[in-house]
Amino acid sequence: MRIFRKNNSLSFDGSSDDHGRRRGWVIRVLVVAVAVGWGPMACSENGTIVDPPDDEQNQPVDELDLLFLRPAEDAPPLLTTDTSFVATKGQDTRVEMFYAPAPGSGEDKGERFLRFELEEETLLRYPNGHPMAGALFQEGDTITIRIQIAEDRLLATLEPSGLQFDPFEPAELELRYPEADDDYDDDGSPDPERETEIDLWRQENPGDPWTRVGDVKSEDEDKIEARLLSFSRYALAI
Repeated sequence: MRIFRKNNSLSFDGSSDDHGRRRGWVIRVLVVAVAVGWGPMACSENGTIVDPPDDEQNQPVDELDLLFLRPAEDAPPLLTTDTSFVATKGQDTRVEMFYAPAPGSGEDKGERFLRFELEEETLLRYPNGHPMAGALFQEGDTITIRIQIAEDRLLATLEPSGLQFDPFEPAELELRYPEADDDYDDDGSPDPERETEIDLWRQENPGDPWTRVGDVKSEDEDKIEARLLSFSRYALAI
């Protein structure tokens, strides 16, 4: 990982931060890939938020009833499937995870898979199991965050479980699927018409039901965003 400071922020490539309103530290990690999200919202193709789904769509779903997105057979490998970084109360944090670049491209990264961001006041309370469990974060306090990516699904586990975020400045998670296999039901034929059904789902613990958490979806950019209040497992699925 290469990090340097420029204009009061950290940037991987020296370009200006694409979120001009943000200040502080920006971490960019060359890795690839995906905790409680705010209420799910259906979105238009250009990424605008529209009316939220009805209660039936918000119901937990058994894992066997979901079609999880998988990397396409010709998708590039992930640069890494396991990374950790330190987040600090009072500083903005941005982590991006990428696929490997195409051979001979001369680039050091390929398509982005994941973006995770914390604002200055996002860190709220320490998780269970921490020496400061339940206590409020104070300015300058730090915590190590880990992201692990599944190899056979577009799924990420974010830890530590139980870390709480400020509901007025929640964490932000974005997952993209341009490298996903478009044969979503694995019957041997592409299913492009089912892209509208793709959403971001959350599972509290392995074996638990899954719940929709996607807030904003852009089919033009093959991405879904969610706002998080704590950590869990997140996957793209139908």
